[in-house]
Order: sequence, then C-alpha cells, then structure tokens
Amino acid sequence: MKDNKLYHILDLIEEINKVNKMLILHKDSDSTLMSDQYKNQKLKLSNYLVKELLTNSDNRTEVMYIIKLFIEKFYNNEISHLHFEENDSLKKIENVFIENYA
Repeated sequence: MKDNKLYHILDLIEEINKVNKMLILHKDSDSTLMSDQYKNQKLKLSNYLVKELLTNSDNRTEVMYIIKLFIEKFYNNEISHLHFEENDSLKKIENVFIENYA
C-alpha cells in the first residue's frame, strides 16, 4: 500500500473516531436528530473505509483481520444488541452461518 493511501486510511479511522465520540456525547440527548445524523455519518465513513482497505491492500488476507478489529472497536455495542426481523434477508444469512459454520 502506498504511503498516501495509508495516510488516507489512517485519517478515515481518526474521523470515524471523532464521529464516534460525538455519538457518545449525544447518546443521552432528548432529541435523536443529532444522534441519527452522527450514526449515518459513522456508517458512511465506515463503508468507505472498508472499501478503501479492500481495494488498496494487494488482496492480503490480513486486511480481514484489520476490518475485524475496526468492527470490534467501533461497532461492538451495536452488534451486542443486534436482532434481525424474521423476514429480513440478513437474518437468513445469519442463519446460514449459525447452522453451517458454528
């Protein structure tokens, strides 16, 4: 990975960290408007980060480990409270993993 891509990815992580801090700051607010905006911004930046990691990594499997670390750091709380609706297509994918790869 070239230095400019590396620094771009590191900047993205720092930006996500800042947004995450703002989410924490607004989590007890009466209005969900700010919180929802920060959640959307965090998700948008996160998607972009994952895309950048996958496209600029020379297909190294270690990138999956970095993505795992990122998810554990910035999405662990959301994941721990995750529940899919029964008809959700993601629920079906989850079931495949649970039934076949547990």
